[in-house]
Amino acid sequence: MISLQHHSNLRIWSLDDLHYTLARALQCHELTALALCMRHGNHLDIEKARAWLRPSLGSLLSQLRLCDSGSDVLSQLQSLPRGSKVALYGDYDVDGVASALLASEFASAMGWHARYYLPHRLKDGYGLNADVIKAIARMGFDLLIVTDCGTKNDVEIKQALDMGLKVVVFDHHYADNVGHGGCIINPHLGGDEEAKSLSATAVLWCWLWQSGLISRDWLADRLEIVVLSVIGDSMPLGVLNRALVKEGLKKLERSKRPGLRYLFDKLSITCPIDENQLAMKLNPCLNSAGRISLAEIALQALEASTYSRVAAQKLVALNYQRKKLSAALYDQATLRLRTGRCRFVLDSVHWPLGLLSSVASRLCYEYNRPIVLAAPQGKDIRASLRVPDGLNAVRILETVSPYLKSWGGHKGAAGFSVDVDRWSGVKDKLEESLTEICTTDMKDQLENAILLEPGSWDINLWNDFRELAPFGEDNEMPYFFVSHRDGDVIKPLRGEGNYRILTPRGELLIFGFNEMSKYKDKIKGWLYRPFMDSFNGKLKISVKVEKVVI
Repeated sequence: MISLQHHSNLRIWSLDDLHYTLARALQCHELTALALCMRHGNHLDIEKARAWLRPSLGSLLSQLRLCDSGSDVLSQLQSLPRGSKVALYGDYDVDGVASALLASEFASAMGWHARYYLPHRLKDGYGLNADVIKAIARMGFDLLIVTDCGTKNDVEIKQALDMGLKVVVFDHHYADNVGHGGCIINPHLGGDEEAKSLSATAVLWCWLWQSGLISRDWLADRLEIVVLSVIGDSMPLGVLNRALVKEGLKKLERSKRPGLRYLFDKLSITCPIDENQLAMKLNPCLNSAGRISLAEIALQALEASTYSRVAAQKLVALNYQRKKLSAALYDQATLRLRTGRCRFVLDSVHWPLGLLSSVASRLCYEYNRPIVLAAPQGKDIRASLRVPDGLNAVRILETVSPYLKSWGGHKGAAGFSVDVDRWSGVKDKLEESLTEICTTDMKDQLENAILLEPGSWDINLWNDFRELAPFGEDNEMPYFFVSHRDGDVIKPLRGEGNYRILTPRGELLIFGFNEMSKYKDKIKGWLYRPFMDSFNGKLKISVKVEKVVI
């Protein structure tokens, strides 16, 4: 859904002498310099701007305060002899899969015999499962490495310790106090702001880098795993995550993992690989395993083994099935948002639990509002919350936490469960709370945009401007503005609300603007963003309208 932007709340930036001067100082394109000024102000620090454009991963890691917890973790791992049996427990999304894979390859490199277990979304639920812990302990494992969950599982960790298992946890989910802090590496326990923005996979990777347990060349080769998690979990792209993603994308392009190469081919992922291809193509495919089947299929597809290609073939088939199920859920939810009494919280007994979060993310983006999607599981209701920029999912759930059975997440996304008999009350409280939040916190705000004709874009300008990338959470690509003039042609395309806008200043594409007839005479211009388009193996830059200026 295309949103409207009032011209009175739009600040349009144009190139001037200051930006050319800054570009010379930074040795970057003047458009890049203008975008930096738009983000940080005209009096930005040159050295800080240079560090932002070209982050040094080694320098950032040497300054990183990862956490104050986990005092026992290094000694536990250092003292574990070769040949020890290590169990790995992850999660069912991309970050959970990637962190379990990184832990598995680390364990093998240390000479340990490793086996992983990724929980089933419905049967095991989120976090450590007590029955699984019992089984692991009875099988004679020496160590349990937990990734992307575990921080809040005080009872299950105590259970494992009481059964003779050593336990270490690498997690990134919000926590303010824990019962077994000595075995938990979590940036929310005393880490700095950059550390708190890391995915679980990146937490493990950064800890290994700082610990010296394994060579940094080995770690550098596995940045291709880390980048999947950072983009997959929509982590804020501060300077450290930008450095991890920049280096990780380079590693991905050269990856020799058979399953990955197969997925690149089947999903039409082309070089240069960027964060958008991961977010829109690769990560949804990887997530499909944990959403409608077994997450271990995604892990097997990412392994550097001969079987990974077979697993990748299974993954592609699951991805096709996921798309069909997601489309049906999306259509039902969209219809109810347009016609129902609830603007934020929707539920249905027919919705697949594994697809709630991905569809909620899409609806949140398209409607630019918080979205909760929920469905029953046994005697519980399980739900997924997604919020747009400027809101905090954790803070929202804190307001209803006394009524919840369990909950967790981070700034942009959270999940929770509640007893069926309490759901109606919780639903009303959330609807009321989100209505108030959106009334006070999401008023039509000033938007910034760069004045630039769409015909100005070519591959060279795109490559120059990509120095600001990767784009995403907390580092959004800026909007560009072009005015709408008499003589511009708006040509319908296939699909409702889709158009091609033909102007002497370049061509724009617009998708999902169903109110063109209503606003056609009021349009003053378009806010757009460029994107890399690949057709028949040829790369070109296209531009897509994000907002209609009236």
